[in-house]
Amino acid sequence: MNETADLVVGAYFKGFLNGILAIWYVWVFLLVAAIIKYLIRLWELKRLANSGIDDIDKMDGKTFEKYLEALFKKLGYKVERTRYVGDYGADLVVWRNGTKTVIQAKRYKQKVGVKAIQEAVAAKGYYSCVKAMVVTNSFYTKQAIELAKANDVQLWDRNDLVKALLSVKNENVPEPLPVVDSNIEINSNNEVATTMEVEEIAGDACVICGEVVSEKVKQYCITHSERFGGRIYCFQHQKEVKS
Repeated sequence: MNETADLVVGAYFKGFLNGILAIWYVWVFLLVAAIIKYLIRLWELKRLANSGIDDIDKMDGKTFEKYLEALFKKLGYKVERTRYVGDYGADLVVWRNGTKTVIQAKRYKQKVGVKAIQEAVAAKGYYSCVKAMVVTNSFYTKQAIELAKANDVQLWDRNDLVKALLSVKNENVPEPLPVVDSNIEINSNNEVATTMEVEEIAGDACVICGEVVSEKVKQYCITHSERFGGRIYCFQHQKEVKS
């Protein structure tokens, strides 16, 4: 009886193996397809990481998330992108130096409000993260910055994103994620400025390209604060700032 059972099992296994071998071309096709998909993914991440701020402004929300995934990988983080629908307020979860941070990505034309901060706070607990962060290609409202300060949510605005982009292109990885300073200041537009904005106001370099400007160019930017918001721009990038 046992010998009969063994023969049946052996015959079944042999038939199964022969069946797999008979369609070997299907398995080769699936393997090649998987490799091609992986290579396309790598190409897409590289292309997105090399995008400039103008390219970011043209992205939709989902593409912006992919861009940040590529950017933070270049910055030395381990990155996981959450599912697009039902993400519980988080678009990315990143790790570096043992610290886990949840990131809310906001590609906006207008200023980012308090809702984004609330989503980041909620996601921080859901994903068991130590830190929460919001990244935008725009800026934040006064209320959003105050709420972020109260809940220890880190913020990257447009200027911070440009700095990160330039640091990657220069192969200069910055220090860990910047935080909102507890000493919030008011800029020349009567708006709350983040720590990075305040530092840029006091600097002598263009906030976009980092080029050191002359005293004459600096004073021109400062005296035309209604246009430049108290920030310093080189002559070339002054043309890109709308009046």
